[in-house]
Amino acid sequence: MSWLAAKGALGLARGAWIAIVAALIAAAVLIAAAWFDSALDRAADAGATEAARAGGQKTLEQLGKANDAEDDLRRGGERSAERYAECMRWARTPANCERYRPDPGP
Repeated sequence: MSWLAAKGALGLARGAWIAIVAALIAAAVLIAAAWFDSALDRAADAGATEAARAGGQKTLEQLGKANDAEDDLRRGGERSAERYAECMRWARTPANCERYRPDPGP
C-alpha cells in the first residue's frame, strides 16, 4: 500500500488529514482577510486625516486672501481707477462695478 492508503503516516485516516489541511487553509484565509481589512481601515483613516488637513490649509489660505483684500479696501478706499478696471475686466454685470468708478457720474 502507498502512503495514501487507509492509514497515513501518523495513523490518521486520509479524510482526517484532508479536514486538518482544509481547516488550516481556512484559518490562514480568515487571518489574511482580517489583516487586509485592518490595513484598509488604517489607510482610510490616514486619507481622511490628510483630507481634513488639506481642507484646513485651504481655508487658512482663503482667509488670508480675504483679510488682505479687506486691508486693501481700508487703506486705498473703495473708489479707484485700478479697482474699477479690474472689476470691469471680470464682472458679468458691469453695472455692479459703478461703486468702484473714481468719479461717479450723475
